[in-house]
Amino acid sequence: MVESVSIGAAFLAGVVAFLSPCVLPIIPGYIAYISGVSAQTASQTENRIDWSIVYSAVAFVIGFSLVFTALGAASTFIGQLLQEYKYIISKIAAVLVILLGVHFTGVFQSEKAKLWLYAIFGISVIIYGAGIAFTGNFLNDLVLLPVIGIALLIFYYSGLYKILYRQKTTEVKKKPPGIIGAFIVGVAFAFGWTPCIGPVLGAILLYASQQETVVQGVALLFAFSMGLGIPFILTAMAINQFFRFFNFMRKYFLIIEITGGLLLIFVGILLLTGSLEKISAVLT
Repeated sequence: MVESVSIGAAFLAGVVAFLSPCVLPIIPGYIAYISGVSAQTASQTENRIDWSIVYSAVAFVIGFSLVFTALGAASTFIGQLLQEYKYIISKIAAVLVILLGVHFTGVFQSEKAKLWLYAIFGISVIIYGAGIAFTGNFLNDLVLLPVIGIALLIFYYSGLYKILYRQKTTEVKKKPPGIIGAFIVGVAFAFGWTPCIGPVLGAILLYASQQETVVQGVALLFAFSMGLGIPFILTAMAINQFFRFFNFMRKYFLIIEITGGLLLIFVGILLLTGSLEKISAVLT
């Protein structure tokens, strides 16, 4: 079974995705759509729980959870097929997680993006050069630092980062009634794409590809789904309290983005150095 540290990290990633600035504001709209109850009507239910809304929310969460866990199983399965190249793939995956983390912080949209990226590249080259001077080995462990710097520059100048900022969703033109409809919308939501969920989900899938068994990959994506889904269900249970919560949280959207990005970068560094497994072994 996957270490509890990894499960906790995946669950936290789901919560971060839920709180992200392009997911949290649309939650009432999704709840209204899948339940057939307007956000305004739902917000006027005082403290009474409307169980029809909750049931629809649960069906919605089950829908996207099934898709995410299936992606986790597929990711681990493919990783097992490429077991011979696991070391190289793990390093590439770590670099990609770091790229996604930098993207999540919003650096690529900053007016000083070029300055930040060249600073990161310059620092990485200096550290790598110091490593060569100390070890006398051009292929020392620090060689991946300039690789990350170059990858960031390519990611920026090629315009690939813009793809992640585009919001793509799979829309259901005609919603079937009731819980079945909510389930189908949940499946469509999972196959859609939002700028916030994409990087976090991608990082979890890359980590799942490094697991030894399919069950471990499934467990990671199930934990991520619960981190995203449980707050959604709680919101459905108390939609009017959600609006107060949203008004409070909107002041911290930038902090959430930066913190979430830094967490992804930190996980990427742990994967790059092989430290995540060591930490998990110590804490479990």
